[in-house]
Amino acid sequence: MTFMSPLLPLPLPLAPLAWLTGFRRVPDNSVVTVHRFGRFVRALGPGWRWTLPGLDHLGQPVCLIGHHLDIRDGDGPHAELYYQILDPAQAGEALDRVDALVTDQARDALATLPAGDAAPSLADALKAELNRRLSRLGLRVIRCALHA
Repeated sequence: MTFMSPLLPLPLPLAPLAWLTGFRRVPDNSVVTVHRFGRFVRALGPGWRWTLPGLDHLGQPVCLIGHHLDIRDGDGPHAELYYQILDPAQAGEALDRVDALVTDQARDALATLPAGDAAPSLADALKAELNRRLSRLGLRVIRCALHA
């Protein structure tokens, strides 16, 4: 588990002051979930953001682009997916477990695909089905390949 250091660009004497005042830095191309009293409140985009000190707890940073999953489901074909997060606010609380969510959706979609088609058309059908399922969460599959 890695710890996000939000205060790297500040000189050492100012770092505790920024931490106590609630300023946090979210890395570029990333988003961080904010939880208050254990419940999801919002998603913070890149840059310096203000949170309520002592009340808001930050999740782990999640990269918006470049997610790669290799989904194996028993003896059948396995899928290789690349996806990105288009709208972090729409994904909301799902950001904390986004890889597991996409994996579950891909396994369900793989089970519903017909087995007799050619691999390229199956990959396109899988990509279209996943984009249909994941669009409500602000996610998009950008590349999909099936391997025997």
